[in-house]
Amino acid sequence: MKNLIWLAMNNLKVTFGKKKSIFTYFIMPVVFILIPMVLYNNIGSSSIKIGVADKDKSALSSDFAKAIGKQNSLKLTNINHENPKGDIAAGKVDCVITIPQGFEESIYNNSLKKPEILSLKGESSTAWINNYSNIYLRNLLDIWKASKENKQAFNKMYDGLKGSGLSFKSSSVQDTSRGKGMTSQSIGFLIMFMMIGAGSFTEIILKEKKNRTYFRICSAPVSSRIYILGNVISSFIIVAIQAFITLVAMTKLFKIQTYVPFWQMYVILLSFGFVAIGLGILLVAFSKDSTQSNTLMTLIITPSCMISGCFFPVDFMPEAARKIADFLPQRWVISAIEKLQTNSSFSSIYLNLIIILGFAFTFFIVAAYRFSRDENIKNFV
Repeated sequence: MKNLIWLAMNNLKVTFGKKKSIFTYFIMPVVFILIPMVLYNNIGSSSIKIGVADKDKSALSSDFAKAIGKQNSLKLTNINHENPKGDIAAGKVDCVITIPQGFEESIYNNSLKKPEILSLKGESSTAWINNYSNIYLRNLLDIWKASKENKQAFNKMYDGLKGSGLSFKSSSVQDTSRGKGMTSQSIGFLIMFMMIGAGSFTEIILKEKKNRTYFRICSAPVSSRIYILGNVISSFIIVAIQAFITLVAMTKLFKIQTYVPFWQMYVILLSFGFVAIGLGILLVAFSKDSTQSNTLMTLIITPSCMISGCFFPVDFMPEAARKIADFLPQRWVISAIEKLQTNSSFSSIYLNLIIILGFAFTFFIVAAYRFSRDENIKNFV
């Protein structure tokens, strides 16, 4: 036990003795919280620019487009009807509403052809448009039914109601989407730094293998298991501090409303801390030198964080990528937080925590097996 504590304290001393390490492990995650804050603060700060591609060219389709343009939060913009996706990609519009050919006739036939809404920003820019569109189109169908499917009667009723438009009763409600979105992406960046940091912690093993310190320690009354365990303990302490500082910065400094109790978020991150450390130990076990370890970290950490939804919602990705995300531990962390944000109880994420810890256990077992089979310690270069 004495040797274990000494090894852990020595690793912490080496880590905290470098100003660069303190900046990387504790300050950078806090700085990166500003990225989702800027992104989400820009959403809704101005009118949503909408392009309308009217393929029907009918009176009802034209009125539908005009009704959307009258909304205060929406702004109609001219687009290239031949390439509406190009205008979205170029940032000229936030979304495009395509009114299909036969739109007017579909109302008369009680088989509505709904306009298609295309956007790269997901529900943040289309939720209100969808709601308004659904109400407007439902009113058209109700008028058609009330006219007993008589076009002359429909036109008379429609002309009478067209000028008045739809009336809404406004009331202030709390917008939770920004806080929840900022929380998910802030935690996503923290997850990435936890994985990078844990990989850097465990590189101490590689350095000590290279300068023969590892071999000298294992020749003393210290087993390789105690040595690795000491490294794990010191790494976990740093990960715990890193997560705590970042959460405090999110909630107290940047005033982000996470909609998740602090202790629940902290437990989830501590659970993932074991995954990050286990992965770091695993990469060390399969690496011959620091260059190889860094290469493996780059090839694994960044792509896996991207696919699992750490940088942007998984809903933006194709179906195949979303299925792959379910096999990544980061995805289960984000999923657990999203569940808690919907007022679910902490017991609802037990499966998430079990799966997260299962990943960590698997990494540790494979790494331990690899270390036990490694017969080339003396020849390490």
